[in-house]
Amino acid sequence: APKSIAQLTAKIAKHPNARLLGGGTDLALETTQQLKSFDIIFLGGVRELQAVKIGARTIEIGAASALRDCGELLCAQYPDVAELLRRFGSRQIRNQATLGGNIANASPVADLPPLLIALDAELILQCGAKTRALPVEKFFRDYKKTALRKGELIRSVKLPRASIDTAGGARCVKAYKISKRIDDDISAVCAVFALTLDGYRVKTARIAFGGMAAIPKRARRCERALCGREFDRQTLSAAQAALCKDFQPISDVRADADYRLRAAQNLLQRLRLELFEPATLVRIDRV
Repeated sequence: APKSIAQLTAKIAKHPNARLLGGGTDLALETTQQLKSFDIIFLGGVRELQAVKIGARTIEIGAASALRDCGELLCAQYPDVAELLRRFGSRQIRNQATLGGNIANASPVADLPPLLIALDAELILQCGAKTRALPVEKFFRDYKKTALRKGELIRSVKLPRASIDTAGGARCVKAYKISKRIDDDISAVCAVFALTLDGYRVKTARIAFGGMAAIPKRARRCERALCGREFDRQTLSAAQAALCKDFQPISDVRADADYRLRAAQNLLQRLRLELFEPATLVRIDRV
């Protein structure tokens, strides 16, 4: 149980096969369900990993910060992601689980990675005294495989403040989660849309999904179908068709492949309606 980042990196160097324990909400399952045993290094006493730095252009959040605290920071910047973060596990999970743990676990249905990818966030990784920055979208290599090097840990996550948009236009960030239950459930599909709009025209788009591939992943063809165009019904249809080329989802206990793809396409339609035809959603809700 190191008390500083220097002690932590020394412990990792001495015990390279030890597991890093933050909140333990995922790691504990390996003990209770798979009956594994392993050495652990507890991160709770390392204050540097819980630090938050708010700059003029970015916010940097320590990797051992509880999801409850991260949620408050993110919602203050991007209010429309509040529902996604409120539905992250249960209140007990949000109080215990950590930002870095949700990323490092590399689950394809984790809720934070699509949000961080859409926001163009980057990870600050540390090995010994050396650090490097890596975009979140490049961190995930394959199912449960990441770009972490031996002896390296996630130190913090850096993301742009909501007021920073170099494209010049009105920026919106929308996040949606599809699951069988509203509360305390794992996503079948998680979608996050970060758009810069000039009236009805989409100037820039970063779109990321969870549950649609072996890793959290951007929908690049869908982005290209939207960028530079009026977000009308014709553009919507083109973007929905592009999702079929971006993803070939699998079927599992949470949803089958056809459902996932249709749900992802429908979330694009929901995005358009919320942005430009909100009264239509009110009428649908009342039916």
